[in-house]
Amino acid sequence: MRNPDHDAILTAALRAPSAHNAQPWRLVVAEQCYELHYDHADYLPFDPDDRDAYLCLGAFVETMSLAAMRHRHRVEFEPVFSRHGSDFFVGRITLRMADANEQVDALAAATDRHTNRCEYDTTPLTAELVEELHALGCVMVPPAAMSRLVARASVCAWRDPRFVRDLRAWFSLDAASPAGMTPAGLPLTKVETRALMMALKAGRLPAPLASVFASRDVRLLRRANSVAVLTADDLSPAALFDAGRRLLRCWTAICATGFAYHPISIAVDRPETAPDVALICGARNPVAVFRVGHPTRVAPRSNRRPLSAVVQPAMAEQLDG
Repeated sequence: MRNPDHDAILTAALRAPSAHNAQPWRLVVAEQCYELHYDHADYLPFDPDDRDAYLCLGAFVETMSLAAMRHRHRVEFEPVFSRHGSDFFVGRITLRMADANEQVDALAAATDRHTNRCEYDTTPLTAELVEELHALGCVMVPPAAMSRLVARASVCAWRDPRFVRDLRAWFSLDAASPAGMTPAGLPLTKVETRALMMALKAGRLPAPLASVFASRDVRLLRRANSVAVLTADDLSPAALFDAGRRLLRCWTAICATGFAYHPISIAVDRPETAPDVALICGARNPVAVFRVGHPTRVAPRSNRRPLSAVVQPAMAEQLDG
């Protein structure tokens, strides 16, 4: 029988972030729980060790957990992390009614978390927000130092056919595309969109052109008031999944205080620059980089697939009632 609270919680969980907005999570109804799977149909070749996949799946569960609290439920997650062929079984999720005396997480009320790739002004972060980011495993680093690494990493990426193929597969000119990246979501002007389409068609770029395409993110980083690097205990699936949960909490806390974030993790994606990021932040396992600041304008929300496209047919029938 259809459960409206579960419908609302699962739909809210779909707002979780993912690399290229690929939304690789899939849910299967099992007895008394939902099985969370990683869909390799949405595999990113430029993510060969599945780091981004584990991060976004952790973010998905944390998004669901915060949504559950808003509906007086709690999420119980049982990790599995098993792979059979192309299927990656992440774990089992159980939604239970919360007890009357259970404390509600302060972040549960925040619902407007989304990426803002626009310009930020010079308003400094509050001491409370910086303290919270530190508690969640972030190291604040000098923007200038990180911008140099991002510039180098971006040039390496644009010269790598795998990176360009990933972008080509997940970029769409259709503003209504339910997944992937669109000009409005990035955001790009008409001129920038035409230039990007030409670059994607080329398959890879020579170094001078690669520097031009890297310049926007580099410029935004250089002007950033703050840059954060999220770290992990190690690079195992369980540690990366936990890092994804903490990353979601970082971004939710940032938006809840009126600030914004913009992930620019290319420097930890590239083997040429990842060791230097570790040196700058003083941690062995940096897994995400993002700038933080006060936005100068509101950014559009990226699109999401409907719940019926994420669940298996058995659940779809249940939701359709």
